[in-house]
Amino acid sequence: MQNVPEKGGRLRFSTRSYPTYGRGRYSDEKPPKTVLSSPYYWWFKFLQLNEDYRRTCEAQGSGECAALYSDFGDVRAIDFKSWWREHAHLFAEKREGYTMRIAGSAADLAPFESADAVNLVVPLTWTRRGLKRRFDELIVKRVERAKRGVSVEASNAKYTLSGRWNSAAMENAYQVYRLRNQMKNAKRRPLADVAIEAGLRVARGLELGKKGARTVEGRYEATIIASRHYKRAEKFIKNAASQSFPYPKPSF
Repeated sequence: MQNVPEKGGRLRFSTRSYPTYGRGRYSDEKPPKTVLSSPYYWWFKFLQLNEDYRRTCEAQGSGECAALYSDFGDVRAIDFKSWWREHAHLFAEKREGYTMRIAGSAADLAPFESADAVNLVVPLTWTRRGLKRRFDELIVKRVERAKRGVSVEASNAKYTLSGRWNSAAMENAYQVYRLRNQMKNAKRRPLADVAIEAGLRVARGLELGKKGARTVEGRYEATIIASRHYKRAEKFIKNAASQSFPYPKPSF
């Protein structure tokens, strides 16, 4: 679990990919990479595209997404940084178990058979080096090594991440969906043109309106990839209005 400073204490998240902002002025039009790489940012952005949630916002909390609205609020006209500051705790791990502290009474001691904590007598007359060495011998070896990479399966947050994600793929899906639907004739707009404007890798070297054999072949491939991103965006938009993102949480 990773920690991040927040008002009222430190919040713990199941992933290192929580948003950070740096010292510069934040802009929702051009957020820093440390925000774009966070699945929480894309959860927010795809929720803004969810029509059911938009209608619930318009009805001031009444509608199909009323339960979610009571937690997330109106996301239509607020920047992500401001929204996250007020709602980050919903994605944080619940504080459970013991904290490391000096026991002040018998009530602070853990049960001797506890699997979650141990009671330790620390002689303050020892050297720091001696204490560290003995602490490693008695305590550190009992603690399981942290798993590498993203692990969200054991999260106890109210709103959880599920499955594996790729922030770049989320961004591509978002851009394709937004560009395809920003015009009235969106359904007729060629997906290859959308791929070009979205800056997809597959569309590099292609130009809007340019013809030719190589262009036809390239546009065909760009159309296929853009279509995949569009369908993926539809799923992300749907799942954004739930307690698990970017995929439904598996049930066992």
